[in-house]
Amino acid sequence: MQKLWQKGKALSLPIVVSASLISGTLLVNNIPTVNAAATKELLQLSGQTTYYGEVENGQPNGRGTIKWSEYKQYSGDFVNGKRSGTGKYMNQYTDADGQHHKVVYNGTWSNDTMSGKGTQTEKVTQSDGMIRSNQIQVGTFQDNGLQNGYQVIHAVADPDYSFTYKNGKEVLNILHSNQDLVQRWQQGELFSANYKNGSVQKEYSMFPEEVATKERQRQAAIKYLKGITAKVTPHLQQFEKLSKQVPLK
Repeated sequence: MQKLWQKGKALSLPIVVSASLISGTLLVNNIPTVNAAATKELLQLSGQTTYYGEVENGQPNGRGTIKWSEYKQYSGDFVNGKRSGTGKYMNQYTDADGQHHKVVYNGTWSNDTMSGKGTQTEKVTQSDGMIRSNQIQVGTFQDNGLQNGYQVIHAVADPDYSFTYKNGKEVLNILHSNQDLVQRWQQGELFSANYKNGSVQKEYSMFPEEVATKERQRQAAIKYLKGITAKVTPHLQQFEKLSKQVPLK
């Protein structure tokens, strides 16, 4: 299954203050506002990008909202002009194939990148209005990507779900429906399963191999994976739980 995901990245931009401070009073659209302990200002950044929120030394610092366009913005914490702390990022765009993407990340940031615990979703809608895919990632992010945690993709495909769990050297990938995952795992009846943990690598598909040696390897993988059912059950249960958050409607 092709992974239908594309990060929408925002760059850190030079900041120019457009709000005027006159005698301790902030003028925004000619409406005076008395300075408070946490001063909020309206900043005009390059192009059509704007920021409204707490400011220190002429740049975002504290809580605020930056808007690159009507369809792209971030609301949350800033430190010295960069997204750091917790915040929510939203981006909607249309790709070269005419598909509409809606990306939302809610979680921890560091130095203008998604870093720390968070949740990211992405829904892809075709030009005719049909949802092609819907995905969710939950866990620990680093440098704008999921480092450890869960990913569930629901797509117009067969099978229609892709499940991934990763934690360091341990990686679990499954293609199947979102029903009865624990039972199907115990019976070795998943569409496909791939498990890696250090030097261990076991995988199988539901289709028997025509070559006897490969079929023996497939059966051995099924036997091994059945033996770690208790270990993977929490992950399978989490897959099913997250799958309910990515409907194709």
